[in-house]
Amino acid sequence: MKAIIIYCSKTGNTRKVANAIQSGLGGRADVIRLDLNNDGLLRQFCPDFKFDLADYELIFFGGWTMVMKMHPFLTAYIQRCENIKGKKVAGFATGGAIFSKQHAVDDFTALVESRGARVLDFHYVTTLLGPLLTERKLVQAKQFAQGIVKRYKEGKIYNL
Repeated sequence: MKAIIIYCSKTGNTRKVANAIQSGLGGRADVIRLDLNNDGLLRQFCPDFKFDLADYELIFFGGWTMVMKMHPFLTAYIQRCENIKGKKVAGFATGGAIFSKQHAVDDFTALVESRGARVLDFHYVTTLLGPLLTERKLVQAKQFAQGIVKRYKEGKIYNL
């Protein structure tokens, strides 16, 4: 199973979660960090930047929530990805408020499914600007990835 993790991170919290997910995949996943500046914007506008996902069986997309939705740059990126149709996708997000979770899940699922891919599961980590990103939450992110791999191998992959 060839996997990739594509994420954006402003404060480093989502990066830590992405690293935990990579660890849960046994370190056997390509990782692409979408480079943002301190304001959460793409450092240099590049509308033609997209990544061909044809070679990947499992794709993880992650970012943080803004106004109870996935980060708009990650959303724009997913809208432009090539060869995402028919892929199995897992999402993850960080955010300051637990009540943003279901909004983020719904937003992410609608976006991914509009591109013809299928969402396997979604992991939300409450961070509240960092202090609440505990080691326990990073272990849970790792276990999230391990659970997806296990279900993938068993053919019981969908959780949403």
